[in-house]
Amino acid sequence: MLPTEKEKLQIILDEVLKLGQSTLDINKLILEKLEHCQPCLLTEINKISKKERYKKIDLIDNLIIKVFALYTPEARDLRELIAFLKITNEFDRIANSSNSFIHDFPIALSDELDRDLILEYAIPLQKSSVIALEYALKLLALDDLELVDDYYSTVSLEESKNDDLYKIIEKTLLKKINSDMHLTKDYQDVMAALRRLEKVADRALSIANLMHYAKLGGVIRKT
Repeated sequence: MLPTEKEKLQIILDEVLKLGQSTLDINKLILEKLEHCQPCLLTEINKISKKERYKKIDLIDNLIIKVFALYTPEARDLRELIAFLKITNEFDRIANSSNSFIHDFPIALSDELDRDLILEYAIPLQKSSVIALEYALKLLALDDLELVDDYYSTVSLEESKNDDLYKIIEKTLLKKINSDMHLTKDYQDVMAALRRLEKVADRALSIANLMHYAKLGGVIRKT
């Protein structure tokens, strides 16, 4: 591979990592606000605007297209470039889910709801999302191929835990609805907001699937 091509690939990786880090940072801030029982302060989180995010994604996509046009990437590099094209979309979906939660959750969490119960479940739900996203992001720049399966397994485990937690939340809040019918919409809105956090872990697993394929080849694992 020519040095110029290596430089282009490194630039692409750096830009994808920046995009991913921005989504991770926002989810860490969400977790911090929940842990300090400050969901009302979620709206203070400095979100990246859609316009700015799409600009970053367009930059990455254009860099990848140029590499395809000017060079002949080796098999592993080619797999990574293809994965990156899809991963930018996954980061965009994570950002959308996170931003929706930041907007919707403080509104949904009215004073009449069992706030402590909701946070009791929301905090571990977001913790598992953050861990899944952290390890999915680590996979992007991982050079030690012996660790790929370990990191992938961590993401998969956290996503599974996240899914189980959301099912428990859903079941618990449905019971609350049965006892407080006048709060039905409020609890439904909370469940819808928490569903956004569950989606973050889903998208992290999709990223891990793509990077497992990029690093080791074979077929893309299914979620």
